[in-house]
Amino acid sequence: MSDALEELEQLLPSIPAAVERQRVGAQLDRVNAKVGDFSNVTAKFTIIRSVAALIDFYDENIAEMREAALDAGRLLKEAFDESTLDLAGRSYDDLKTAISVAERSTRGQWRTVVTNEYRPIAVVGALLQRFGDTLDIGRRMVALAERADRSTALSITELPAEIAALASDRTKLEAEKAGMTKNGEVDDFLTKLAAGKATLSSVTPSVFSWLSEHDALDQLGVSPR
Repeated sequence: MSDALEELEQLLPSIPAAVERQRVGAQLDRVNAKVGDFSNVTAKFTIIRSVAALIDFYDENIAEMREAALDAGRLLKEAFDESTLDLAGRSYDDLKTAISVAERSTRGQWRTVVTNEYRPIAVVGALLQRFGDTLDIGRRMVALAERADRSTALSITELPAEIAALASDRTKLEAEKAGMTKNGEVDDFLTKLAAGKATLSSVTPSVFSWLSEHDALDQLGVSPR
């Protein structure tokens, strides 16, 4: 896809000379005015693709944005008279519309990721904050979840770096949590608890012992599914 965009960018400077020979200066001026924000449009296109890749997201809106970019490139390349220039200009407008739709879709998916994967971390963090030996990591887990929540309000240009940083910090915290418990069953229980999937069968003797040692038995409730 980046190759297609690079080709499109390389083609733009050659359009004026080609259409001037066809004596369609007025239409050319209108098309040139349309593509005056080309750098911003292609930058946003690239950023949206980057965010989508970071959260492993691909839907019909991303696909349509890609197709709109290919169409705009093809029509700009083939423009040679007033009619084809008009088509090229309209295809560029369609590309910008497709990019806006894809941005909304991608941002919506990121909000879903935050809800499903980051907010639950605060559940475990809140529990760990109550124990002296896990207070610090508990605070940091809650802070990570809160930071992820705030990221949903960032501009699209800020999102790629923040998403990557959040994922990196999350991986480090998960590894630290596993090293802290030094018990696979406890770590598995905490993971399920964060995801809202912990059941009575998750409370193995080892988990029960760990919770008891931390006086956490009264801090967890039981309810039917």
